[in-house]
This record gives sequence, structure tokens and C-alpha cells, in this order.
Amino acid sequence: MDESTIKAAKIEIDESLMLSTFSMRRIGLFFDKPKTTAAYFRQKLMFVASVCSICCHVFSEFMNIVLTFASSPRVEDVVPLFHTFGYGALSIAKVFVLWYKNTVFGELIEKLAGIWPMPPLDDDASQNKEKSLTALRVSHRWYFSVNIMGVWFYNFTPIIIYFYRVWQGRDTQIGFVWVSWYPFDKHQPIAHIAVYLFEIYAGVTCVWIMVSSDLLFSGMASHIALLLRILQSRLESLGSIKKTDEEYYEEIRSNIKLHQRLISYCNNLEEAFSLCNLINIVMSSINICCVVFVIVLLEPLMAISNKLFLGSALIQVGALCWYADDIFHANENIAAAVYSSGWYKMNPRCRRALAFLILRSQKPIAFTAMKFTKISLVTYSSILTRSYSYFALLYTMYNDN
Repeated sequence: MDESTIKAAKIEIDESLMLSTFSMRRIGLFFDKPKTTAAYFRQKLMFVASVCSICCHVFSEFMNIVLTFASSPRVEDVVPLFHTFGYGALSIAKVFVLWYKNTVFGELIEKLAGIWPMPPLDDDASQNKEKSLTALRVSHRWYFSVNIMGVWFYNFTPIIIYFYRVWQGRDTQIGFVWVSWYPFDKHQPIAHIAVYLFEIYAGVTCVWIMVSSDLLFSGMASHIALLLRILQSRLESLGSIKKTDEEYYEEIRSNIKLHQRLISYCNNLEEAFSLCNLINIVMSSINICCVVFVIVLLEPLMAISNKLFLGSALIQVGALCWYADDIFHANENIAAAVYSSGWYKMNPRCRRALAFLILRSQKPIAFTAMKFTKISLVTYSSILTRSYSYFALLYTMYNDN
């Protein structure tokens, strides 16, 4: 690719990750270096404020869980505290990955621009590209909207409950966004306002972190799957046009190099997100179970907020498993594409090269949770099954009480 083509490819990739980079900027993280000293310090200040706010938020929720369990270890008192704590803890892990691997992600985007499919493209490649980008755009907008609506429903719920109780003629006061512990009396007027504003900021920051991380992962994974499908289409068309043996061999070599670059790209992405994936897989069952328990049995006034939380949790882990599964099968189909090509029209040298490609594609490309398990739609099914099992256990304990 020449420089102008790579620049145009970079613009297309940036547009596909627009919501992710927009969310990252809200917490002070950028792929591009700041142009001025003032911009540098402003970014660092935003990032430090974001990290400090969610760490304090998660610590206060953890202390509240400990104190609640010590004073009243009933299921209906402790369980409602876990899903928001789990969300915050996952946010801390993800912001650490975004910060620590920020340079890596920027390099991956630059590398992707070098192999991005740009015109002129054949009809199959063009349709694959348009279909993939459209699906990614729709899924990103839905996920972004659900998360933003969810956090603001949480933020306004105490105010809505306050006016509802006033309308009923009951003596009441505005509550708090989250159920957290503080080392001071948070019900004093000034402290009340400060805590409420802090909890709004911390909750919104958690959402910016989750959205930026999840959309970055899903966007990059979607692009890898797209390139694998385009490679599959190219391999299937091998031998359809009469060429010399040397031209066939050079075409096969370019396809093998592209496949190797995609494998390397996928391995780098897997390494960057492996810790996040592990925490996500471990905590998703607990978060889903706890929020379903609250929705079904405990807090009807918080139903909208909690249902949006449930939808966000299901979409989040579902998208992770979906894109991991998509890459797994797209790579698996490379071997079938080679076998479906016109390999029998080529000389032994070309056939040996294609045999090498088949052998390499039979080695799975898979995202893992710190190498403990491979992530796929089977993993998603297991998470939902475990969530139901935990819910059934909690429901039995709640009925016994």
C-alpha cells in the first residue's frame, strides 16, 4: 500500500472505533500524543481523577459489603450489593489494561491499516466489508446507548423515588446513587451533595471505561474476522483464472503472509485483553445472577435501572464470546477454502505451499482467559447456565429465610 491508501484505511478504521475512542477521551486516554504541554497535563489530570474516583468507589462498596455481612448476613441484604461492586472491580481491571497497553493498541491500529481491504475490491470482498462494518456500527451504537441510559437511570433513580414519595405524601429525603460506606456522616447537607455528585462521577467513569474497552476489543476482533473471511474468498477463487505457475505461487505466498500477519495480530490482541477476559468470565455469572435476583425478588422501583444493567452485562459478555467464536470459525474455514480452490490445476510446488497453509489454519486461533479456557459461544452458554444455578441457590436460601 502507498502512503495515501494507508492514510485512507486509517481513517476508515478510526471511524469504526469512533465510540471507543470517544469514551477513552472521557477518562483521559488517547492513542495520539498530546500536541502541547497543557494538553498533556490535562490528559494526565483527567486520567488520575478517573482512576482515583473508581478506586474509591469500589473500596467504599467493598467496605459496605463487609459491614453489611458482619451485621446482617441475610441473602436479601448482601446480594444486592454484589453486581455494582463487580462492575466497578471489572472497570479497574480494564482501565489498567487500557493504560498499560495504550501504546500496543495504537500500534495494532497502525498495523491493521497496512492490511485493511481498500478499493479496488471484488464484489465478494466489498460486500463482506460493507456487511461487517454495518453490523459493527449497529452493535456499537446499541451497546453504547444501553450503557449510557443505564448509568443515568441509576443516577436519577434516587430523585425519581424522592418525588414519588412526596407525591404520596410521605416524609422522605433524596437517597444516594450507590449503596456505599463512607468514613463520615454522608447524610449531612453538604456531605450529601458532595457524595451524590461523587457517585454520579464515579458511575459515569465506570461506564466510560467499560464502553471504551469493550468496543475497542469488539472492533478489532471484528476486523480480524473480516480479513479472514476476505482471505477465505481469495483462496476459494484460486485457479479460477488461468495463470502461470510463478504467478500462482506468488499469489499463494501473499495469502500465506496475510494469514500469518492476522495470526500475529490476533495473538497480540489476545495477550493484551487476556486478564480482562479472565475477570470478565469469572465475574459475569455472579453479576448476572445477583442483578436477576434483585429484579425478580427485591427492588421493583429499581427495575428499569437493573434491567438495563442486566442487558448491558448480557451484551458485554455475549459480544466477547461472539467475536471470539467468529474468529475461531473464520480461521477454521481457511482450510476448507483451500481445499475448495483449484489446487489440482497447479504444480507440486504450489500444492506444497497450500498444504502448509492448511496445516497452519488447522491450529485454532482463540482468545483465552489467561490460558485457562478458550472463549467461544460455548463459554457464553456456560456463563448463563452457572448464573441460573447461582440464582436457584440464592432463591432457595431466600425462601428458607
